[in-house]
Amino acid sequence: MGPPPVARVFCCGGCAFPRLLAWSFLLALSPHAPGSRGAEAVWTAYLNVSWRVPHTGVNRTVWELSEEGVYGQDSPLEPVAGILVPPDGPGALNACNPHTNFTVPTVSGDWGNTAQVSWLALIQRGGGCTFADKIHLAYERGASGAVIFNFPGTRNEVIPMSHPGAGDIVAIMIGNLKGTKILQSIQRGIQVTMVIEVGKKHGPWVNHYSIFLVSVSFFIITAATVGYFIFYSARRLRNARAQNRKQRQLKADAKKAIGRLQLRTLKQGDKEIGPDGDSCAVCIELYKPNDLVRILTCNHIFHKTCVDPWLLEHRTCPMCKCDILKALGIEVNVEDGSVSIQIPVSNETSNSASPHEEDNRSETASSGYASVQGADEPPLEEHMQSASKHHAEVQVSHK
Repeated sequence: MGPPPVARVFCCGGCAFPRLLAWSFLLALSPHAPGSRGAEAVWTAYLNVSWRVPHTGVNRTVWELSEEGVYGQDSPLEPVAGILVPPDGPGALNACNPHTNFTVPTVSGDWGNTAQVSWLALIQRGGGCTFADKIHLAYERGASGAVIFNFPGTRNEVIPMSHPGAGDIVAIMIGNLKGTKILQSIQRGIQVTMVIEVGKKHGPWVNHYSIFLVSVSFFIITAATVGYFIFYSARRLRNARAQNRKQRQLKADAKKAIGRLQLRTLKQGDKEIGPDGDSCAVCIELYKPNDLVRILTCNHIFHKTCVDPWLLEHRTCPMCKCDILKALGIEVNVEDGSVSIQIPVSNETSNSASPHEEDNRSETASSGYASVQGADEPPLEEHMQSASKHHAEVQVSHK
């Protein structure tokens, strides 16, 4: 007689694995994945399962090849083979009792002795113990590997198990339908052998805790970023508006101050036009007769067309940086946009030096500015003093 016939039944791993990953991902997102860790790569397992079925006096072997297993996260990535052996007793399929035993088939040697064959523990998930407890029990009983099949009702969904400290033993998970089919064959007295080989790497594997954590973190970071951006934009807008108001107010004050500065038309014979005459510090051109010049409070003169735009923007002398607003006694309150003018009312107050004087140079410049006025135009202080005296006389005459 020839060798026994072999019936080969192939399972399309390429067609089934996308569904396997989809089921596994959905299970990883469900609350039935307490042992899965954050985000790690997943290694699938190629399963070669064979049955030795007695048939009319001839043993027939049927085997299936598929990619329907997933290696545990703490399992060695190496191939293993052996006879599948479930725990003893109908209520011990979960192997949560530390006294659970496995009935392992033996073979007879050449000298009449017996020895255990290589075997794999077939254990059902659940029962109140962890994956590490189940796999460690199989390791202590001498199994070469542990095959955990999933809960009832999960069909062929699988997850990557976390089992730290379970021992140096190969551990994979298969679906419930696959595991139940193997278990029923063993219970009918059929010997089932499984060869496990390392499959493909997939990942990262994300469970529902990681997705929730990433989602919450992303929401918090996004909300904080948007909030900060809104706050920063509002603050910049407010500062820009305040700066614009300040610039407009300062320009208006500068226009008023420029209007109070003396203008002079240079004539032939003026010292500015003579051999020792100076030039405009803005345009670096010599003064010529009929040039219209602006006399600042610090006694420096410039062409009117040169210095007016400068004063409008900077409000200081281009040479000595004297502030014309302070020199003319104009104090600007940018908050409410008001302008106050401080003018001395008597010789005593103007001559007495205050210990809190802000700018002595401006005061000196103001007195110098008054001294360069034309003889036919009294200084600004004399105007104010005479006006003050006249106002006092009017008040006395009305009493």
